[in-house]
Amino acid sequence: MKLNHDCVRDLLIHIEEHLSYGFYMDISAVELKNYSTEELLYAADKLLEANYLIGNKRTSIGPTLPDIRIISISWNGHQFLDNIRDEGVWKDTKNVLSKFSSVSLSFVGNVASQVITSLVQKQLGLQ
Repeated sequence: MKLNHDCVRDLLIHIEEHLSYGFYMDISAVELKNYSTEELLYAADKLLEANYLIGNKRTSIGPTLPDIRIISISWNGHQFLDNIRDEGVWKDTKNVLSKFSSVSLSFVGNVASQVITSLVQKQLGLQ
């Protein structure tokens, strides 16, 4: 299955906006337009593996989707989200990334950071 970077971004923003401290979020109950439950679960699973989210994943024997519960966004997850949150930065980041056939999440974050740096330098008249 292919990781949808737009889904990753939208899911992180949703979790940040709707998850209260001390509670958990069941990803299978999350509904975001444009994404299936399977896409959201897959994105959450990969974000757990990347240590951008803190939570747990339970799988059952047989052809069923895993149960993923998120309790928090990790420090690294917040840093990643801070780099990709702004719609303009995200648009510019996706424009750069479109030139490559595949990119990792860490590369996405690095490109977004470079886009932000470039925008700040331009704002300060350093370019």
